[in-house]
Amino acid sequence: MTHYLIDIRMMGSVKQQIRNLSNHLAERFNLGNKLVTPHITLAGPFSTENEEKLFNVFTRICTNQKGIPKYEVGGYGFFDDTRVVFVTITPDETLKQFRYQLARAISPYCSLRNYDLDSAEDFKFHSTLAMKLDWLTFQRIKWYFKEQASVIYRHHPIRATLLRNSKILCEYDFIQERMLSRAQALSKATMKRDFDILKVWADGSWEGE
Repeated sequence: MTHYLIDIRMMGSVKQQIRNLSNHLAERFNLGNKLVTPHITLAGPFSTENEEKLFNVFTRICTNQKGIPKYEVGGYGFFDDTRVVFVTITPDETLKQFRYQLARAISPYCSLRNYDLDSAEDFKFHSTLAMKLDWLTFQRIKWYFKEQASVIYRHHPIRATLLRNSKILCEYDFIQERMLSRAQALSKATMKRDFDILKVWADGSWEGE
């Protein structure tokens, strides 16, 4: 079965920090394949029988978005019932509403999970560090994080990504206000343009490539 996911692909220093932290957890607690690629899930994973409609609605919601979504990262959190360890994400109101509108728009023909349908205020934004942990390892990691410094965030390009079977199908670039193909999304030239635009907007929080 084909699986889809809509997320925000982390970039720049915050991506590297989370990746380094995940790798450190893997080595310290022998986690094996229980780690994930740094991202913030907006919807999914889910399935659909109408990929064309999914693509069209995703494009419409993204292109009609007024304002660039933003978020902050901070400390660490835990989902006790599923034994998930994550970096806490604090979205601004724009990101909250964007995710909610997107989930509502695709829900009639996509097999969304119950939490995907949470209200704009109730949805728990997060970036998973490790999942599917056994009880003892989960408790050890929770104790370990009591003394760990928070992830340091610096402003970077924001893109909403539609993935099919873990591969980019398309990606909307809020900085450039355009939909990107897979090739464009992975292009260094496209990324450089994002950072060049951020430099023009510079408020002291942007970062280099």
